[in-house]
Amino acid sequence: MKLASLQTRCEQITRRYEAAFGIAPGEDWLVLKLQEELGEFVQAYLAASGRSRRKLAGDGAHTAMAQELADVMGFALALAERLGIDAEAALEAKWMRHEAAS
Repeated sequence: MKLASLQTRCEQITRRYEAAFGIAPGEDWLVLKLQEELGEFVQAYLAASGRSRRKLAGDGAHTAMAQELADVMGFALALAERLGIDAEAALEAKWMRHEAAS
């Protein structure tokens, strides 16, 4: 699936979320949610790697990290859409150029 399609779909979901919870739409809210979700991913990672008071193991650890990473990716893609950034083109230009270097 193309990132452009996911970008649009993720942004539409955040619009529904904003409406459902009375959140004023805006890029700043998405930036803050992205930061929150990144923190939750780090928390799950630390629990899975045994470096927090909360411990996760096995499938539960993997599931928790996957869910939080999905939140990070979803909010990043939604933010890209709102800012008019083509995430796929940005990844190609910034990351994939290193494929040729190896």
